[in-house]
Amino acid sequence: MAAGSLLLASAGMVYADAISNRLDTTVDLVAEVMPLNLGGPAGTTNLYVVKIKDDGNNGCTIQGGEQVSLSLSSSNAAVATVTPATASFVNCGAETLVTVTPLGVGTTLIYATPTGNTTSDVYDVAPVNFRVNVTAAAPSNTAPVLTITGVAAGATYAKGSVPPAVCNVTDAEDGLKTFPATLGAITGPDAATGVGSQEASCFHSDLGGLEAASSLSYSIADATAPGVSYTLSPATPDGFNGWYRSAVHLAWTVTENDSPTTLSSVGCVDAVITLDQLPGDYSCSATSGGGSAGPVTVSIKKDGTAPGVALTDASGTAGNADWYTSDVTATFTATDATSGPASASDWVTSSGEGSAVVVLSPAFTDNAGNTTAAGAVSPTFKIDKTAPAVSYTGANPAAPNTNGWYKTDVVATFGGSDATSGLVSAATQPVTSSGEGVAVLVQSPAFEDVAGNMTPAGALTESFQIDKTPPTANFSSLVPTGYFGSTAAAPTCVASDSLSGLDGTCVVSGYGTSVGPHTLTATATDQAGNSTTITQNYEVLAWTLKGFYQPVDMGGVLNTVKGGSTVPAKFEVFAGDTEITDPGLMSFSMARITCSLTVLQDAIETTATGSTSLRYDTTGGQFIYNWKTPTGAGTCYQLAMTAADGSTIKANFKLK
Repeated sequence: MAAGSLLLASAGMVYADAISNRLDTTVDLVAEVMPLNLGGPAGTTNLYVVKIKDDGNNGCTIQGGEQVSLSLSSSNAAVATVTPATASFVNCGAETLVTVTPLGVGTTLIYATPTGNTTSDVYDVAPVNFRVNVTAAAPSNTAPVLTITGVAAGATYAKGSVPPAVCNVTDAEDGLKTFPATLGAITGPDAATGVGSQEASCFHSDLGGLEAASSLSYSIADATAPGVSYTLSPATPDGFNGWYRSAVHLAWTVTENDSPTTLSSVGCVDAVITLDQLPGDYSCSATSGGGSAGPVTVSIKKDGTAPGVALTDASGTAGNADWYTSDVTATFTATDATSGPASASDWVTSSGEGSAVVVLSPAFTDNAGNTTAAGAVSPTFKIDKTAPAVSYTGANPAAPNTNGWYKTDVVATFGGSDATSGLVSAATQPVTSSGEGVAVLVQSPAFEDVAGNMTPAGALTESFQIDKTPPTANFSSLVPTGYFGSTAAAPTCVASDSLSGLDGTCVVSGYGTSVGPHTLTATATDQAGNSTTITQNYEVLAWTLKGFYQPVDMGGVLNTVKGGSTVPAKFEVFAGDTEITDPGLMSFSMARITCSLTVLQDAIETTATGSTSLRYDTTGGQFIYNWKTPTGAGTCYQLAMTAADGSTIKANFKLK
């Protein structure tokens, strides 16, 4: 059935391609029949892709990497089974061999079910299905027919090109079968090399026990002609123009690897040529069952008288004091009384430098190949082609600081040397850097040698990091002179360096809030070691203490009071014009002192009540410290008030 018919026969479904069996040559939906005999051989068929050329894919919808898969089953496994259970197709030429094994008399259906499809099209697998009929009666058996293909009886094949011999079996009951023929040993005088006669034989026994055998013979011939070669010792002429100037040994080699028993040669005589001669030919040829080779001919010529040599000219760049500052080209001329020189003159350029550079004459060869050795003539010349070498020998200062910077000009010293003619200029020359920067270049000076070679200034350059400028530094603010308790905050140091950069931070020291003069100091240092120090002075002023007021007398007077009494000590504290009113900024202390009989005494006229306390009296505008005195008549004490700024007022007391 045609592909179009297959599409119409599929219940309205349009399929891209199909998969069928090869039980017959048609593709249809009617299951073919495979007859088998119980106890007989298994049946086989191939499953293959049926291409339908109307899908836009050149008749094949399975493209690279795609796959169509199906499973195979028997409707009655008691009658027959099918293997393999699955089949996959990765291209349109793939086929799967299916084997059906009979197990019982009856009928079963071998059918396919789609299991996988990575293409974008639908495949019809119904044409795979076929019926299997298993009967009990054994079929009749006919003898198999056996033929041999690939080689022909009596034919001759070239060695290495013998086609494979194949056994072909045709059997009415068992079907077709092919397998390689059995090859016998090669025979003949050159059998060891694979040339001679060989027999191909086949044997087959069918499933019914009938046998067939066949054999044929063919020849394997030598298809390669013998080889002819020679060696010369020396291998190449040791003179010019193909001439030898020493004895030559000629040795022939004739080879035949496939049919050596048929080999014969003509000429091929080894020779040793010791006498001078014009070109002479030597030949060798050979034949064998594989063909003929040659004649191979070699021509040999030999001669040997050397020409004479003389210096005829010398040229180069003249320097000072008889020195050359370039290579010297010396021209030499050859003469030969026999075959004549190959070239009448030649030149040689000097190599190297020195006060006596030897230039050897070149080798001269005549047309017969005889050579006058190099150096037959050897004049000498004073040659210095090299300008003085320049090196950097050091600097002053010798080394930068640990950060790699200099903070002064650098004196770089350069040295010159000349190993050939020697220096005219001084051997060492200092050069001082100029300016500053991250890469201050100092170039070497010029150096000249005796021969006149000059190394110009700047042949060598040294680079230095030079920063000669100190960093800038300023305080972030000023601290003005003021009274204790109102001192401005400590300023910071603002520093910068535009070249090497700061080495660390600029820290302010000397700041304090205690009464007295203060000096702020800040130092900024850059990476090169340059420093800038700035200072700022300010003063913290002490408070003004007033008191003690009456009833307490000051000035060293012993205020007399009954022990245990409470004495009001009145005073005022000012920061400039501002009165301090915080009792927390005041502290009192009491110390026993020696009572002096010579000191003026004055009685306390007014006392207070209660325990010791300190308060600021806003009505009177003053501090009042009610001091409850100790007991103990005849003892003396000193009462001291100390303000937060360290200022102190003191009064003396004698207890009654």
